[in-house]
Amino acid sequence: MLKELKFVQGAVAKKDLLPAMTHFKIEGGAVRSYNGVLAISSPLPFDIDCCPKADQLVKAIGQCEETITLSMTPGGKLRVSSGAFRAFVELVQGETPHVGPEGDYLAFDGEVLLHALKTIYPFIGNDASRPWTNGVLLNGQSAYATNNTCLVEYWLGAPFPHQINVPKACIKEMLRVDEAPTHAQIAGNSITFHYNDGRWIRSQLLGVDWPLGLITKMLDVPHAAVPIPKELFSAIAKLQKLTDGSNRIYFNNGLLTTHTEEETGGSCEVDGLEFVGCYNIVMFALLEHVVETADFTRYPEPALFFGGRVRGAIIGMRSHFEGQQFSGTGVSQ
Repeated sequence: MLKELKFVQGAVAKKDLLPAMTHFKIEGGAVRSYNGVLAISSPLPFDIDCCPKADQLVKAIGQCEETITLSMTPGGKLRVSSGAFRAFVELVQGETPHVGPEGDYLAFDGEVLLHALKTIYPFIGNDASRPWTNGVLLNGQSAYATNNTCLVEYWLGAPFPHQINVPKACIKEMLRVDEAPTHAQIAGNSITFHYNDGRWIRSQLLGVDWPLGLITKMLDVPHAAVPIPKELFSAIAKLQKLTDGSNRIYFNNGLLTTHTEEETGGSCEVDGLEFVGCYNIVMFALLEHVVETADFTRYPEPALFFGGRVRGAIIGMRSHFEGQQFSGTGVSQ
């Protein structure tokens, strides 16, 4: 039973401003949660309809070591019993907002989609002024993500049946579940991903107003990608805590430095890096498990990188030691 509750816990509201959204709704042999954006459901072997406080029920179930029994008390609370252990959980009374799956069915390769989301999740933005960056765009045979410094495209191998922009919060729950969805349903501004055994995750969708023309212009350019030395990202990890507040990392033909001043910060030599440039070290570190080949010689234009089914671009920063102003175009409207 704890497994089912943990599956739906991700859609419980974090703040108690709306008590109706901080509970589980148990109804018809299933348990659901809903926070106004996400709704999650799982079958539950309990045949009494009620709305227990989510945090209390999870804590109580977590203390159970033997067979769990749920029952209602005369005082209107949910009793949790397991061996000699007892706990009582408050209930939310009255009507509560809940939504369920609806709309047209979508068929796709769930394993491929899950791997795509795992790969590009670190690149999803968090920009209130550009909400379209706060999710993954599924468009044709590609999945896109950007944080306005890095842009990544993952090739799905087959067209996704509908153009949608899935919010980061939904993807976070899908990665927490770490199972391939079997199919989906789409209706209006929502999508529901279905799993085995009747479980599902439903989410509102973001707008699809991505600048696809700019993305194509940025990625479809001549390049000379070369293999990236394995030692590069171990050097990045060593230097990351030595940078100043700007997070700059300077590349000068194999010499990586955190500062332009001598005897300041840190430096590291990496053979096989024949380029000069300046990047945000936090953003650059995101490439570690993605990049296999890259063309960083395009600096100050966006550098291109490739790996497996992924291609992408990373925008540089102004380089103090060259006195250059980065002249590339960001992935922003």
